[in-house]
Amino acid sequence: MDKLKQQVISRFFAPKPKISSNPTPPSNPSSSSPPPPPPISPPNVKTTVSFSPSKRKLLSAHLASSAKRPKTKLSPHTHNPVPPQPNPSLHQKFLQKLLEPSSPPLLEPSESDHKKYTPLEQQVVDLKSKYPDVLLMVEVGYRFRFFGKDAEIAAKVLGIYAHMDRNFLTASVPTFRLNVHVRRLVSAGYKVGVVKQTETAAIKAHGSNRVGPFCRGLSALYTKATLEAAEDVGGKDEGCGAESNYLFCVVEKGLESSGSVSNCGCVDVRVGVVGVEISTGDVFYGEFDDGVMRSGLEAVVLSLAPAELLLGEPLSKQTEKLLLAYAGPASNVRLEHASRDCFKGGGALGEVMSVYEKVAEDNFADNVNQLEEAAEQGNSHCSIQGVMNMPDLALQALALTIRHLSQFGLERIVCLGASFRPLSSSMEMNLSANTLQQLEPELSCVLSSVLTYLGRSPDIQRGITRIFHRTATPAEFIAVIQTILSAGKQLQRLCIDEEYEDYGGRKVCIVTVQSALLKRLILTASSSNVLGKAAKLLSTLNKEAADKGDLTDLIIISKDQFPEVARARKAVQLAKEKLDNLIALYRRQLGKHNLEFICVSGTTHLIELPIDANVPSNWVKVNSTKKTVRYHPPEVLTALDQLRLANEELIIICRAAWGTFLREFEEYYVEFQAAVQALAALDCLHSLATLSRNKNYVRPNFVDDNEPVQIKIHSGRHPVLETILQDGFVPNDTTLHANREYCQIVTGPNMGGKSCYIRQVALIAMMAQVGSFVPAASATLPVLDAIYTRMGASDSIQQGRSTFLEELSEASQILHNCTARSLVIIDELGRGTSTHDGVAIAYATLQHLLEQKKCMVLFVTHYPKIADIKVEFPGSVEAYHVSYLTSHNDDGTMDAKSDHEVTYLYKLVPGVCERSFGFRVAQLAQLPSSCIDQAIIMATRLEAIEGSRVRKKSEERQCLETATSDQELETEENVLNSTGSFCSERIVDSEEFANAFRDLLLNLTSAITNDDLAKSFQLLEEARSIAKELIEG
Repeated sequence: MDKLKQQVISRFFAPKPKISSNPTPPSNPSSSSPPPPPPISPPNVKTTVSFSPSKRKLLSAHLASSAKRPKTKLSPHTHNPVPPQPNPSLHQKFLQKLLEPSSPPLLEPSESDHKKYTPLEQQVVDLKSKYPDVLLMVEVGYRFRFFGKDAEIAAKVLGIYAHMDRNFLTASVPTFRLNVHVRRLVSAGYKVGVVKQTETAAIKAHGSNRVGPFCRGLSALYTKATLEAAEDVGGKDEGCGAESNYLFCVVEKGLESSGSVSNCGCVDVRVGVVGVEISTGDVFYGEFDDGVMRSGLEAVVLSLAPAELLLGEPLSKQTEKLLLAYAGPASNVRLEHASRDCFKGGGALGEVMSVYEKVAEDNFADNVNQLEEAAEQGNSHCSIQGVMNMPDLALQALALTIRHLSQFGLERIVCLGASFRPLSSSMEMNLSANTLQQLEPELSCVLSSVLTYLGRSPDIQRGITRIFHRTATPAEFIAVIQTILSAGKQLQRLCIDEEYEDYGGRKVCIVTVQSALLKRLILTASSSNVLGKAAKLLSTLNKEAADKGDLTDLIIISKDQFPEVARARKAVQLAKEKLDNLIALYRRQLGKHNLEFICVSGTTHLIELPIDANVPSNWVKVNSTKKTVRYHPPEVLTALDQLRLANEELIIICRAAWGTFLREFEEYYVEFQAAVQALAALDCLHSLATLSRNKNYVRPNFVDDNEPVQIKIHSGRHPVLETILQDGFVPNDTTLHANREYCQIVTGPNMGGKSCYIRQVALIAMMAQVGSFVPAASATLPVLDAIYTRMGASDSIQQGRSTFLEELSEASQILHNCTARSLVIIDELGRGTSTHDGVAIAYATLQHLLEQKKCMVLFVTHYPKIADIKVEFPGSVEAYHVSYLTSHNDDGTMDAKSDHEVTYLYKLVPGVCERSFGFRVAQLAQLPSSCIDQAIIMATRLEAIEGSRVRKKSEERQCLETATSDQELETEENVLNSTGSFCSERIVDSEEFANAFRDLLLNLTSAITNDDLAKSFQLLEEARSIAKELIEG
């Protein structure tokens, strides 16, 4: 055996002998020989292998056709030219039997391809040519199959097996797992299309397409942004659902600029954006100017976190680079390009209006009136007038978005039910003073009951939108509408309008809820109109059939509703009666009065007879046992075929009726959406009220717009850390006033609580402005237009931006956008570069905020030098530090032990902290003790050198000042007593001469002691001019 194996291996790897049937004479050495052919790369062996006979035959034909080409062969070992061989070698036979082609065949046939496709393969080729960018899942029987490149992708993403079948690489998944596999493919960033059979076997057998393949067509398209609103894949299985499903469209227009554009945030483009959350109907739009760094666009993208980007070409390189970096391979964000050349000259508005008109014609003629009524009610629904008033670039983005959604059949949500909101607006949650206080025990108890019920129910916001898209299942429809109905009925028990109590024979009206906002929300959520329509809709559906997924018994027919369903059900009933009546015929024919139809293993209407019974020859034997045989008479087969046809027609008619039922819901969508939004607002208010009560929050006071901007917080607390630390949290006071101190410079040790303090001020201001109580003993706040932050450190390598560049870009955005009504918190600006550069940049940034913007500023730094800015702005800037306790040596020097023994007090007190205690943090980070000791020694040396330098300069300055004083006194005496030529007639006042001489000495002294060369040179020039005047005088 070993010998045989050795022979096979030797034959396989040995060089092939040169065999030539017609030897040629030796060539002339002097003649130029043709260059050797390029080396042939070894065959690509793939893991996908098929051993089917049809595959081997196909490969043999492929390799045989390739072998006919007159190509020079090379030895696989020596790479020497080998002449063509008349017989294939063992190696070639091995390749013919086992190896796959180097790449899976494409679906598009080429001119030279003479393959014969099966009818199914031809359908796939036609569908792929029609949808080249879609990953197709084709329904074939009880499985969905992938073909060609799609099969290769599916095998990689889904972890399934792909193999060759006839002409294409193929893979498949079962039909009942469609939901899971579509979500996994979509989560990987692919655009998935589901191709279903458009006819059943029974309908096909009775139709004109009896001998052809099943008709198939694209039934659904799925992407990350449209998945939650699409049909058949509702819910979030296996963690594939995304938190944000926004489709975000971006267009831009370059602005004319004179000169070069610097990296300081100068405007060079105008950007228009539209973001659509298709599963909820929310639409954000905006148009704004942006700079070279695209910081504004980046902020919008990061805030919305879209799942899909639609780029309206052409875009600048900077914008495209930013968006491509966001949609990188690790993000799985889908990216699609769309041209907007057709929108030049106002074409965008015309396209949007045409879509609105088409939707209005398809749905209801008074669409515009309903939209205007909804807008008047405060629901912020898009109206025709609102679209016409949109900015031009935002309108182009909206037109591209509608065009993109039209291929999914979801454009109606933008035209009918969407809530349009600008990215930046003056809309606020204006709460009356007693909104949260009105949540008394009875009201709070009812709301708790309602919201607990909602917590156990499905997402009614997404559900109501899926109903609008006509993609909701019957069970989902009943669950959503039943939830709205039950919640509304519980809220109606509050009787918030008025309540009558009997006092001594007379009724007194008592108003139970004072807050206008709570009244409006409760009345909207418990509207009698909404509850009546919900009850009417539920009365039309059979809940048991919905739970089973049975469409045939789903609709309860009353009066003249759905007559086609009634006729189809009647046809099924007649077919069943006809089939059941056949048993009487066979009883007479066989003489068995107790004969009955039986059902075995799903096969119905069988006639079971003894094995020796005589039956007509045209009866079809189905199965048998040892003693009995089961038959299908021809009349039964015909009746069963008619029953199957009637059942399938009933299913088709009921599916169409269900679609009609969902379409009729559109006229109620606005009211139901308002009720859902009211329930969401009540949920938010109830949560805030519960939190405020449990954590002892207080109601903030807001200053009027005509008063100076001021922030006054007494015993403010961080809302998150307070929950974690419980009683261990240390509160702090904050006082800022536009006419007094409006900037705080905060220093202190590392981990001392500086960042926590400034964040708690921002969070308190934010919570107050959304209508919540705040964690403090008392709070007086203004209505801020923005809160700007510069905190943390991170780079963006994929965009070629360092940590320091990111830091300064954020600072630049703050300097360009903040106003006097803004709160700015900056944490350790300038730490990403050298000390001198960092101090200078931080100082200049703070100076700009104080001089130009005059906004509320909380500035955290480890540079004590920055606190000197309060000399320039007396009364407006004050330095603080977070207090601490530490041990000191008697001589004031530092050692390792004293630096480690630091107790943080977390209390903000006036003054500047000169040390940061970085070695304490190094110890907590568990750096090796040798490193910490060495660092302390180095820091001690540096501080000693710096201290001696400061002391030396101070001593020199004192000596010079003493010498200057003595010299000034001596000079004054000489001047007063002198009568020489130096005191000529031009010097009338000797005191004036003494003052000039004193200025000369002071300038010389300052020039010597000043470290700034430019300032020293200026002082010397002044001293020279004074001396020149004295000499000439």
